[in-house]
Amino acid sequence: MKKLFIAALSVMLIGSTYAESEKKVKTDIDEVTVFLQGAQIHRSGKASIPKGVTKVIIEGMPQNFNKNSIQVKGKGEFIIMDVSSKMHYPVPEQIAVSTEVPDKVLREIRLIKDSLNDVSWILADIENDIQSYTSEKQILLNSGVIKGQVSNDSIPALKEAMDYLRLKLSDINHLLLKSQRKKSDLTQDQSRMSNRLAELNNYSVNQRNQNQQVQPLAPVQQVIVTVSADYATSGYIELSYMVPDAGWSPAYDLRADDITSPVKLTYKANVYQSTGVNWDNVNVKLSTINPNRSNVKPVLAPWYVDFYRPVQVPVYSGNAYAQPTMDDSYDLKELVTDAAPTTMRAANKKDYASKLPEAQQIANYTQMSENMAMVEFDLKLKQSIPSDGQYHMMAVKSENIASSYEHFIVPKLDKDAFLIAHLTGWEEMNLLPAVANIYYDGTYVGQTRINPSVMSDTLDLSLGRDNGIYVTRKKTDDEEKVKALSNEKIKTVTYEIAVKNYKAGSINLTIEDQLPITTNEDIKVELLSSSKAEYNKDEGFLIWKYEIGAKETKKLSFSYSMKYHKDKQLAANY
Repeated sequence: MKKLFIAALSVMLIGSTYAESEKKVKTDIDEVTVFLQGAQIHRSGKASIPKGVTKVIIEGMPQNFNKNSIQVKGKGEFIIMDVSSKMHYPVPEQIAVSTEVPDKVLREIRLIKDSLNDVSWILADIENDIQSYTSEKQILLNSGVIKGQVSNDSIPALKEAMDYLRLKLSDINHLLLKSQRKKSDLTQDQSRMSNRLAELNNYSVNQRNQNQQVQPLAPVQQVIVTVSADYATSGYIELSYMVPDAGWSPAYDLRADDITSPVKLTYKANVYQSTGVNWDNVNVKLSTINPNRSNVKPVLAPWYVDFYRPVQVPVYSGNAYAQPTMDDSYDLKELVTDAAPTTMRAANKKDYASKLPEAQQIANYTQMSENMAMVEFDLKLKQSIPSDGQYHMMAVKSENIASSYEHFIVPKLDKDAFLIAHLTGWEEMNLLPAVANIYYDGTYVGQTRINPSVMSDTLDLSLGRDNGIYVTRKKTDDEEKVKALSNEKIKTVTYEIAVKNYKAGSINLTIEDQLPITTNEDIKVELLSSSKAEYNKDEGFLIWKYEIGAKETKKLSFSYSMKYHKDKQLAANY
């Protein structure tokens, strides 16, 4: 019997040793990796783990976090056995509310009642004084002496009566006005005290009628980490998961101080999040990876080729339409089975297949573009991003890009010179398509769009107009001659272009102009002189490239002739 008792006690001790217990662990957000769409949240917290199997409960995740993305790691002398998640619905708490009226309120009620009682007696006394003063005033005014009903014709007696009336009536009016004013003040005090007493009485009644209140609680997302430890220990639990309501978009600032300095590119990020949980003082990483892309390897399907057979649609009159015969019918289920290629090649299915339109592939509607390498930007400073859904600007990095500068002038269209920066080596910065703000010499110039997928090795940026260069273009010759013994007319035109560099340094300048071109065989255009310009005969463009020193003036000219029938007139003034 004794041995049986010891065995049962051992079983009970073993069961109690390995019985599961629950323990909530507080975690904080340490790091956030923000993708172009979505974010990965990293939480950690210190946990005291008892001996045996323990269910560690972690809370603080938003309602719509991705449960399939949960990853848990730990540091310490324990084993992570299982990870799960669930929605916890807390039981509403019964809050016991005291029905006792506070002593402070009761004392105030008694004090106000006593004050109201005193005020009522004072008001009654003032009302008596007012009545007395009013009666005295009426007696004085109705006196026979004052009304002249007493026979007294002496001037001194009348004067004495009037003096008495003036002094006495003034004294009565003063006392009456003083009493009325005091009555008004006390009436206002009485009204305020009555209102306050009513508030306190209502509070007392409501307090005595209150029952126990139920405090509603919102459901809570929980991650349950089952751990096992051979002895009581402490360690750290690390948790990460994905949330959809976050992301970032790139933006750039391009700054050039002068034409001798490289262009400084500032990489910026507009980060937003509306997860419902603020990110306070956390490490932030920005990633160009798209975690929503499929990771399934694509599989090629057989690619068939056949002759094009136009589909002929018969036209019927009236309301009668041809009905398919049994030979024209086909089973769609049979055609889309795994044996479809063999079935379609079968002799008895050729007719059916020939009447079907060619199936479109999804590739026909998809345009493939190869993106840049996937990179991450680790921000050095901790960031705080509230859950407000608003964009918050963050500077990612700044780089100097090797640049060369060139001025362009098209004097036929505009007399100003335009400064262009040629950037090289930008492809090593892993840029994403975005809008860039352009600044030159501390002044905002405008915006451009950077699209690395369609740009060449050199990125050209327009830095705006440069007023330090002056240009003139004028026509110096415009002559028409009729060739002797011929029906041919020759028109000769000459233009002169002058450029003055008022800047303190030399510049690389490209000047563009043009000759007319024609597709009419009866009109012949010929370049006579061009000051060594590059001439594109097909398009009629003239291009000069010079290096012009400081304060230097450059002049050039070009001439061309047009031959056409003397009796005809050109469509415009060339």
